[in-house]
Amino acid sequence: TLVIILNALAVDPRRSWKGPWRWYEESMLNCCVDLDLAKETGITFSTFVCLAKCQGLDVHAVHGPDSTVEEFRQVVKQTCTHQKLPSSFLVISYTRKVLGQTGTGHFSPIGAYDEASDNVLILDTARFKYGPHWVPLELVFEALIPEDPDTGQSRGYVVLSYDGKQDEIFNPDTCHRCNSHLPLSVLFGSKQNDSLRKEYKDFLESLLPNVTFSLVISFWTKDRTNDNYIWELVQPQLQPVDSADVDMVTSLRRLLKGLIARKQSDMPSALLLTWQWRNINNGNKSDVGCPPGGSCCTPSPNNGSVRTLEISPGEALYIVYLASLSKEQRRCIVYEDGIDAEMRIGVDDTVREQLLAETALVSYAIETCDWDV
Repeated sequence: TLVIILNALAVDPRRSWKGPWRWYEESMLNCCVDLDLAKETGITFSTFVCLAKCQGLDVHAVHGPDSTVEEFRQVVKQTCTHQKLPSSFLVISYTRKVLGQTGTGHFSPIGAYDEASDNVLILDTARFKYGPHWVPLELVFEALIPEDPDTGQSRGYVVLSYDGKQDEIFNPDTCHRCNSHLPLSVLFGSKQNDSLRKEYKDFLESLLPNVTFSLVISFWTKDRTNDNYIWELVQPQLQPVDSADVDMVTSLRRLLKGLIARKQSDMPSALLLTWQWRNINNGNKSDVGCPPGGSCCTPSPNNGSVRTLEISPGEALYIVYLASLSKEQRRCIVYEDGIDAEMRIGVDDTVREQLLAETALVSYAIETCDWDV
């Protein structure tokens, strides 16, 4: 459902799908979800909201009991009948049983509204079970009310839109019911490991306000017994296709290395080595057994030529360290002078803002890990 909306809104995934075509497909979704796990277990309402935000969409999410039938009807009209060129779409998270169907929860976009009959057209219905179908609006609203047994919270509806701007950063202190979006990441995607995020969130709360880089390294390397443990939290993005994005990645990594150099005493040098470098210098050029994050990366299922970025554990650790600080602290560090001139080549305020955006995405994923608890 989210992929359908992203493509309908013409959101650029900044990656190739097949050949020259740049369309979203599921493997490109970034931030809150381990896609393999999602295929097995599905996702919750708040995870869908998180995932939509992390693709750069503006999101207005409402739990069923927090709305009324008339409010829902107005949202349906606004998204289905009052737009010559649709700029927003409505997605419902509903309980199938209320509609007399088999199964439990499902996400679907609303494709149309017939005011005469007060019916809505539900799309993306899992066609092996049900085709797209018209349902009375009031019955659809009733299907938003029951609790999801996995979260103890009701389902609801989400209005998704996109203006292409990325100057707003989501404030984790605000609720789901706000119009906000997160910028797109060019370095990392996070994995759906809420138990690990929650463990780290509790760890941070025990440290506040004394969060240090060395303590973050200690947590995410298990006291240096597992230098690849950080890849349980994040994973490298696919390589970009635009020259501007390629340059951005290069500049971001140059900035990161400059910032890390100021913390060199805290960063063991081995953490800055990519897996390819280790293999070559050990006389082993095989890609067998490569962990996530090295250059021997997993090809895209739809395009075997697409590979993920070659990023060291140390670079990922520094992003997570920044994400563990307050917004003001992050900005102070990223804009602070003192980086070697060589490390500042190609680094301007746009690059610094993108680095802050990368940290905001990770911070958001950690902050929202227990929203369903």
